[in-house]
Amino acid sequence: MQTIEHKASPELADALRTVAINSAYGASNALSKWFKRGVRLTSEGFQSVPLSAVAECAGPADSEVAAIHMNLEGDVDGDLLLIFPEKVGLQLVDIMIGAPAGTSVEFGELEASCLQETGNIVGSAITNGLASWLQMDVKPGTPTFIHDLAAAVIQPMLVEQAATSDDALVSKTEFVIDKQHLDWAFLLLPSEKGLALLQKACVSDDVRRHALQTIAINGAFNASRAMSKWIRKGVRLHTEGFERKPFRDVGQTHGDDEPIVALHMALHEQLHGHTLMTMNQRSAFELVELLMGLAPGSVTELDELATSALQETGNVICSAFVNSWAKWLEITTEPGPPNITVDLPGAIFESLLAEQAMAGDDVFMARTEFSIDDRWLEWQFYLLPSPTSLRLIEASCC
Repeated sequence: MQTIEHKASPELADALRTVAINSAYGASNALSKWFKRGVRLTSEGFQSVPLSAVAECAGPADSEVAAIHMNLEGDVDGDLLLIFPEKVGLQLVDIMIGAPAGTSVEFGELEASCLQETGNIVGSAITNGLASWLQMDVKPGTPTFIHDLAAAVIQPMLVEQAATSDDALVSKTEFVIDKQHLDWAFLLLPSEKGLALLQKACVSDDVRRHALQTIAINGAFNASRAMSKWIRKGVRLHTEGFERKPFRDVGQTHGDDEPIVALHMALHEQLHGHTLMTMNQRSAFELVELLMGLAPGSVTELDELATSALQETGNVICSAFVNSWAKWLEITTEPGPPNITVDLPGAIFESLLAEQAMAGDDVFMARTEFSIDDRWLEWQFYLLPSPTSLRLIEASCC
């Protein structure tokens, strides 16, 4: 049987990076609802790891691990495996049941059930990401708990995987809750048929379409974390992704009869151009109230303190989105200080139109919802790249 090499397809690596980031975002939301407090999973994507080194992903081959195994079912079949070092698995159980650290010392029925449910949530997020990308039916089977030496857990699956490839797809994941950081790994082991389907699906249009979604979601996720840390409250930003639009059309996202608040930042280095974050004036007042802990309706104008709060918000959020773009494109950028303007939409967009028209007529827009204390505000984020930066974006995302 011919071996299919994962490494031979850069498109597959990019696409699976998209799946991993989106899956971590989806799993974070699902786990946060289940735990009833903020949970963050982060993943940089799947790496191709030689089968001989896979067991080491969870620690030494002779170390004890807890693992959750699920069959991949549907159009793409194979195996999905979440691996926790034994200590991490027990720590996670204590967090889940609200017990003091060190309470869980062995894996009984309760402990296994807790980890199975975690595996079910994370596995569902991964397969939902694959299904969305492939536009096919992909779902996880029933989760099974395993407690054994790392080599004993992984080796039986690797024997079967060896007929398909010399490598396994591994994603290192960080789990953060209540300021505790836990590391685990999950393995994607598609069958020969499933791997061939993944390779075939890596056409540029699909990969790039999802790249725009991933860049936005990752930016929103990092902005949520930074804002939560800054104001010491749970903050959530939600977006469906970036849309590419002609600049002359973006002003239509606002009516032209009421002032809006715009935060503008110039970009330097390899990702060059401008960013713009806009919201209606009422939303800006509400945001200041939430940031400063004021009663609803108490802010009716943007004084110096309110303006400073909005500028810092713009700095945090815009930097998160811009850094997500730069990381995806593997380039550098340096945002300038945020400038705030309150004016009619037409005046704000026209002031940028003359400068942007000299650079190009392409804008990437993300519609975003911002939540603090169960209050939701809407705003838009725009990236206005220079011609050189646009070519870099087009080569990777469009």
